[in-house]
Amino acid sequence: MRARLRVAACQFPVTRDVAANGRHVRRLLGRAAAGGAQLALFPEAALSGYGGFHFPSFAGYDWKRLRHETVAVQEAAAAARIRVLLGSAHWLSAREKPTNCLYLLDERGRIQDRYDKRMCTEEDRRVYTPGARSVRFTLAGVRCGVLVCYDGCYPELYAECRAAGVEVVLHAFHNAGFPGPNVLDQYKPALIRTRAADNALWVVAVNSSLRHSSWPTCIARPDGSLAAALRRHVTGVLFHDFPDLRLPGWLHNRRPLPVPPVPLHNGHPSRSPRAVDPRSDP
Repeated sequence: MRARLRVAACQFPVTRDVAANGRHVRRLLGRAAAGGAQLALFPEAALSGYGGFHFPSFAGYDWKRLRHETVAVQEAAAAARIRVLLGSAHWLSAREKPTNCLYLLDERGRIQDRYDKRMCTEEDRRVYTPGARSVRFTLAGVRCGVLVCYDGCYPELYAECRAAGVEVVLHAFHNAGFPGPNVLDQYKPALIRTRAADNALWVVAVNSSLRHSSWPTCIARPDGSLAAALRRHVTGVLFHDFPDLRLPGWLHNRRPLPVPPVPLHNGHPSRSPRAVDPRSDP
């Protein structure tokens, strides 16, 4: 029996206020560690705020404040001895748009890797530079893959995870802050469960809880059923243990989907050193 992996999916009302976001992240990170989690997962743009949504662009953005808050989170992760997947923005240069990223922090608070959202929406591409590489890692014997929001609309990215032996997809979203209910309320929960079933994978999907949040942080099983979920519009932590990842008796799709031989990103990824180096400073 492999070592147990406990994941803490942390939702809170992400806003444009980086300092407030940082306080939420550090507090929930502490709750995750106190609950015995080895990994805390946060929503898309959890620390930075979501460019093009919370603010029109990164022109005049306070990168010094974001770096300060990032270091504070790194220090909190090191003190708690917990790994963290932190949604944020990664500065590239004065001439390039940042990436929409997830920093993977190790138990010493160091940047172990960084995933840059590859499938950016048209709105995203006005303010972000897309990434061009996948990120996978193994923790407590469990192979994990990393995706961000709109990536889920492309089945090939999940097929890529399955082909690489991923067992749990850690998927960070920002589907919140809307005036009221919309099509995402029905579409995204169905998408999460479908991707899990189509690829025989567990999916830990975390979302912002800012009103109106289209759906709550949840976990889907490889058969497409829902394992657990938080309530919408509350700040909280959803814990889940992965002691045994053997597939259930019935699966929707036992035949892996082929991974297409095309670039799995849209837009034009940067070739700058800060984009290519997955451990570059914030």
